[in-house]
Amino acid sequence: MRSELCRLIALVLLWGPAGTGLLAQSSGNSGTGSYEVHIRDREAVLFPFDHEAIPFRSGLEVSLQKARRYKNNPVLRVGERGQPDSVGVALYGTVIPIGGEFRMWYLCAGDREKGAGFSWMPGVRWRVCYATSKDGINWQKPDLGLVEYGGNTRNNLVALEPIKGDAIASVVIYEPDAADPQKRFKMIYENPGLSNSAAYSPDGLRWTNSSGNPVTKSLKLEPSGLIKYNGLYYLIGQGGFKKRVLVVAASPDFEHWTEAVSLGFRRDSLGLLQPRPFGGKTGEQVHLGASLWDRENVILGFYGQWHGPDLESDDRRDMRMDVGLVISHDALHYYEPIPDFKIIPAGDEKFAVLGFSARLVQAQGFLNVGGQTLTYYSLWGPGGADGVYLATWDRDRLGWYSVPSAATEGQEPVKGVEPQFISCPIWIDKPRANVYVNAGGLGEHSQVTVEVLDDKFQPIPGLSGADSLPLKKQGFREQVLWRGGESLHKFSHPIRLRVKFGGLQMERARVYAVYLD
Repeated sequence: MRSELCRLIALVLLWGPAGTGLLAQSSGNSGTGSYEVHIRDREAVLFPFDHEAIPFRSGLEVSLQKARRYKNNPVLRVGERGQPDSVGVALYGTVIPIGGEFRMWYLCAGDREKGAGFSWMPGVRWRVCYATSKDGINWQKPDLGLVEYGGNTRNNLVALEPIKGDAIASVVIYEPDAADPQKRFKMIYENPGLSNSAAYSPDGLRWTNSSGNPVTKSLKLEPSGLIKYNGLYYLIGQGGFKKRVLVVAASPDFEHWTEAVSLGFRRDSLGLLQPRPFGGKTGEQVHLGASLWDRENVILGFYGQWHGPDLESDDRRDMRMDVGLVISHDALHYYEPIPDFKIIPAGDEKFAVLGFSARLVQAQGFLNVGGQTLTYYSLWGPGGADGVYLATWDRDRLGWYSVPSAATEGQEPVKGVEPQFISCPIWIDKPRANVYVNAGGLGEHSQVTVEVLDDKFQPIPGLSGADSLPLKKQGFREQVLWRGGESLHKFSHPIRLRVKFGGLQMERARVYAVYLD
């Protein structure tokens, strides 16, 4: 199911404040169980938890890393009285790195208005506000001067007039090379009633509604993810079924969306369309689909783990919501590397103090900044919508391979075989490519070596394990060297990478990612 024909699109990865655009593509042959990565203009990344990219392993276990909450959360707070975000701030929205700056589109609610409000905060109107940051942590709300609010235009409202008065969610993508410069920025926002509208902008600030709004008329979908893949746009959310599940709608032009959805992921194990025995919105579900991070040869997704009571009459009573991790290679089908793992646990957020379980809402905003990976979320529930929250990891260290200190089921080492993993076939469609490893715990007695094989698993002379210089220095991006050279050239056939763990204290080593640029 996960091996569909894949050609993934560009993502800006940042190795410093200015940022560097990176691109790779991947492909797989549907129905054959094969998966390949193509290194073309830019970079691909192999994560240990990506079972398609790394299908073979021996003597290793895969682990995932829970996020750290930023100590000064929230990083974006409600505004002062008289501002359009004085009552509510929620990141049912997007963060995008552009030109050395980070831009955020978030939902904001200001002073109460007569006749406004549709559900969870009656009396207020939800609009789209804008913020910027140089580091992804410290955010500013610029005076855009575009929309009058409270008698003046000194505010950070973008110029967007939702067709039904409120914007309930806002997901944005940026296409700098769009054929129409007026449509470099594209937005899908949710209307009250669960239909969705499209809007376009040349700068992300001044928006024009589509003349065909709402662009999803009969389809009821609450979105949190948006991506362009293989020439199509995909909108990811929940909807189309009574139970909350991850669904995907598609469009060739951003205007005409499928009124049927792909069921991409569900949390129960009862088959694709079967309800629970006593039916409906109960138990384990998926909230708002998933927010997506396109890493070229793999799409990472953060989704809401809805833990609901088995009460159809009150499916939100005592409900709790963590954030989980799914991955995809086609933007349609998703799976959990470790089922039910909480990549951002709800923990002791303030709702628990009020007598309500903590409820986190994921946002489409993922950044690599220096030595950190950042993402954002909001709180949902009584007393919520109070700001944008930040979660962090060490850079790209969401999961790792390691040698278990004690044998675990299915991970017993093979006698005489070093603990190792082997990649899928990799095509190098450029004159040369370098290999880097993101690893920790390395030293004189714990090291890794990287060997290049052909697609039939035979070592390539000059790039074999005997030719590989062991990596003993830990870091986020340590280059692999061989006695035969430091770069790989373009081969007439696909290659594979084999990474071996060695040393008297090999259990200390952790491999978080392998990069090919």
